[in-house]
Amino acid sequence: MKTQLVKIDDSISTIPALLPLCLGLLITLFFSVFYIMQFQSLTELLTAVENTLTQLTEELELVREVFDEAQKIKDHIERRSKINSEQGQEITYAILHCARQKRLNPYLLLAIAETESSFHPQAVGKVGERGLIQVRYGTFKMMMKEGDFYHWRDTLEAGANYLVYLLERFKGNTILALAGYNAGPNRPHERLLAIGRPYVQKVATNYTRILRNNEDLRTIYGPDLAGSGWGYTARA
Repeated sequence: MKTQLVKIDDSISTIPALLPLCLGLLITLFFSVFYIMQFQSLTELLTAVENTLTQLTEELELVREVFDEAQKIKDHIERRSKINSEQGQEITYAILHCARQKRLNPYLLLAIAETESSFHPQAVGKVGERGLIQVRYGTFKMMMKEGDFYHWRDTLEAGANYLVYLLERFKGNTILALAGYNAGPNRPHERLLAIGRPYVQKVATNYTRILRNNEDLRTIYGPDLAGSGWGYTARA
């Protein structure tokens, strides 16, 4: 009995000696966990910063791209029309906005606007067509749920919607879409091309002039009018 008590006393006496060691281990464990958590937080922070910088770079690249396109469009309008610079700038960004919203080639819209109205936003055609790209009232009502037929921005959007419809209908064939834009799409293809050929040639001439000194545009949208209706699809 005495021997057992001695052993118990010896065990109890070693506890105070182990306390500093246990405490040290606990402190080490605590700081290890703390630093691991801090490292994870830092890693997450750096990842977030990297993602933000990547996003900013992409947005800046988009801004640069839009600015470059706007400059090309504005320069062309100034060379090919007599409207004032302020109105030219307004038309430039309206065309760009509409093209990006509909995923159309902005230079095709530009060529149509030159062909249809010589960039005069208030132009009125022989049978009542209105705006930059000369939209009839019936087409406007068909393509717009709401809007003002007498406002050139709304007729621009309606015409762009109609062009999208035609490109989809003719499976991306820009020549047929333009012929349909001019002569109405509900004809056999051969007849449609025969009627629309003079109009398509005018648009093609204007489109070629726009791209003539822009090698990068020919690379992006193609060297000629055929197949050049869509834009931004691959880059959006």
